[in-house]
Amino acid sequence: SVSHRQDSCIPQFFPAAKMSKATTVASLGLLTCGTWQLSKAFVSPAQGVATEDARSALRGGAGVGPKAVASSSVVTPVAVLGASGAVAAAMMGQGARRGRVAAKATAAPVPIAEDEVPPPPPPFDPATQVGVTAPLGFFDPLGFAKTGDEAGFRKLRSAEIKHGRVAMMGALGAVVQHYVQIPGFEKVPKGLGAVTSDPGSIGLIALVLASGVVELVFWKDDDNKAPGDYGNPVSFGVPLGWNDDMRNRELNNGRAAMFSALGIVVAELATGKDAVQQFS
Repeated sequence: SVSHRQDSCIPQFFPAAKMSKATTVASLGLLTCGTWQLSKAFVSPAQGVATEDARSALRGGAGVGPKAVASSSVVTPVAVLGASGAVAAAMMGQGARRGRVAAKATAAPVPIAEDEVPPPPPPFDPATQVGVTAPLGFFDPLGFAKTGDEAGFRKLRSAEIKHGRVAMMGALGAVVQHYVQIPGFEKVPKGLGAVTSDPGSIGLIALVLASGVVELVFWKDDDNKAPGDYGNPVSFGVPLGWNDDMRNRELNNGRAAMFSALGIVVAELATGKDAVQQFS
């Protein structure tokens, strides 16, 4: 009956997988105390019999029967106490093992799903860049601008802008120098003869040196900026600011100026007339 009563009490004091260390210790204390009180109930009669048996033995009596009863009564609570301690220790070990397993499961890193790799950007397309305007659209008959070659396109675009700017100043200068000459250069021939006669040749050397210093020191290409973006010393705001419309106009005017400057030079070499005289 004692074993059955203890078995029925174990699940109440040691709930599976939820027992903490403090609860285990408290339950073990209660179980031990109860077992000790139970053992006292069984031991009291045995102790009386054992005392009487001891007295009989001193008087020379056999005392066999009472000794057997006493031994049986004393062993039973001791066995119960040992069994209870063994059960409690086993359940504590099982709880500790479950706690370690739960801790390992909690500490295990949760695999994080890798973010999906975004699709690669489309290849660089020169046909979608600034400067593609009507009526020709993307005009590259010799195939200098390759699809996907952004670095090569930037070099070509930078050269186109620089040549266009120089050609615009050259074509305008070829017209202006027919009417205006800088003091000290009055005897310099007009047109292409100015670069081959003194002091016009000196002015040509000074112009080349100044242009080289500006391009190599001040107006250098920057990969973080658009090709040809060297700053705007005179900003007129919208619409004369940095926008696609103005950039298209600059490119188209530069392209036209390159044809114009080349035509002025070829016509003067063929006719001997400067840019203005060619209209007469």
